[in-house]
Amino acid sequence: MGVSGAAQVQLKLFPETKKRFLGKTSPAKSNLRDILVELLKRDLDFQGARTGYASHRLHPFAAKFPPQLPGLFIQALTDAGDVILDPMVGSGTTVVEALMLGRKGIGVDLDPLAVRLSSVKTSPLDEGRLRYLGRKLLFRARQLLEHVTLSDFDEKTRSFVEYWFPDGARKELAALARAIEEVEEPVERRFFELTFSATIIAKSGSVSLARDLSHSRPHRDLNKRTKSPLSQFGIRLEKNIRSLAELPADGKAWILTGDARALPLKNGSVDLIVTSPPYANAIDYMRAHKFSLVWFGHSVDDLSRIRATYIGSERTKDFVPAQMPESVEEVLAELQKLDRKKAKVLWKYFTEMEQVLREMLRVLSPGKPAVMVVGTSVMRGMDVHTHTGIAEIARSVGFDVVGIAQRSLDRDRRMMPTSFGKRNNSQIEQRTHRESVIGLMKPEEEVGSRFLLWQPAGR
Repeated sequence: MGVSGAAQVQLKLFPETKKRFLGKTSPAKSNLRDILVELLKRDLDFQGARTGYASHRLHPFAAKFPPQLPGLFIQALTDAGDVILDPMVGSGTTVVEALMLGRKGIGVDLDPLAVRLSSVKTSPLDEGRLRYLGRKLLFRARQLLEHVTLSDFDEKTRSFVEYWFPDGARKELAALARAIEEVEEPVERRFFELTFSATIIAKSGSVSLARDLSHSRPHRDLNKRTKSPLSQFGIRLEKNIRSLAELPADGKAWILTGDARALPLKNGSVDLIVTSPPYANAIDYMRAHKFSLVWFGHSVDDLSRIRATYIGSERTKDFVPAQMPESVEEVLAELQKLDRKKAKVLWKYFTEMEQVLREMLRVLSPGKPAVMVVGTSVMRGMDVHTHTGIAEIARSVGFDVVGIAQRSLDRDRRMMPTSFGKRNNSQIEQRTHRESVIGLMKPEEEVGSRFLLWQPAGR
């Protein structure tokens, strides 16, 4: 379990965040449902909005939503000090916005890179010390260049590394990884690991032979001109240090390795949930993430096993389908006529989302809201209405479905595996133009209790 801490740094905020953070604190909300109804009527596209402030720009991540989206709901629906949860935290956008707005943030995820990323993005650190450690780390890596090997990798992982990284890059990355291991303070070490990862999973992808790596669908290009990982790490390091300096020094955030289907939180311990579940017929995050995770001691086989546990994975062995609302079962029946395997994958996805929604309902305080940003999916040419399916499941487990809004994606800026300016009828192209924003409320009455695990300090 990773828990992000706070070091003493001066608060530095961009104007739009500073205005929200230092402005009048939201009054006690007398009717959160009415507020949520009005929010869902607003323009939720945020086309052209500045998204790279604070630690939001630390590391590329596929399909993350603009920070203004969770920020809007956090500002309007909660008060300073309230607890905000993202049970599928991904790149940590919701938790960062919670900190920037003076709330407490909790993020949960199974993906090792998502946990590292979100932990670092919510941990303000001392700029001067990071620069000192960074110079020391680069000097140490150059010392290690002639001594590192790939002997620590198993055969399959070594083959993966040799396939995707040229010889010179492999040596420099191995030396950097070894030097980072020697950083004693865990929070500082995670920061350097993330900078290392961002050097690999970058828009340019300049240290490997992969193209489109930051979009999660890499392909190998033997003609690609690669750059020195050591030099690229140095460049990225300074950018990341400046990013962290903008976090509030007294923010409180907890980033937990865990499963949204079994949240390690107490009943009624959360004031607002803002999250975006994986796509049905999921984007394969691990396909890109393993390019950096293998350097942190994860084998390719281990990462494959982790990927199989993700919500939305296509592994259906031992899957036991749950009964779905009638409208959802009608969609499943239609898809089954086209493709039985895809129908089973979708049924598994909806079953897993039912488990997530039950957990969301449990950990929310009575009368408090949840917001879900849901992407559409097309399977075998059929729109499977993911958003309406999730809304119906939410209603079936006890949520009040307040409404569903639509938002268009700023696809020129969103990290998605798409081909801009070209005609492409792939499934990923068909499902990345729009998203739905589902507003939910937990009824005022309590739900049944269960074993209580953990709650944030001060609750």
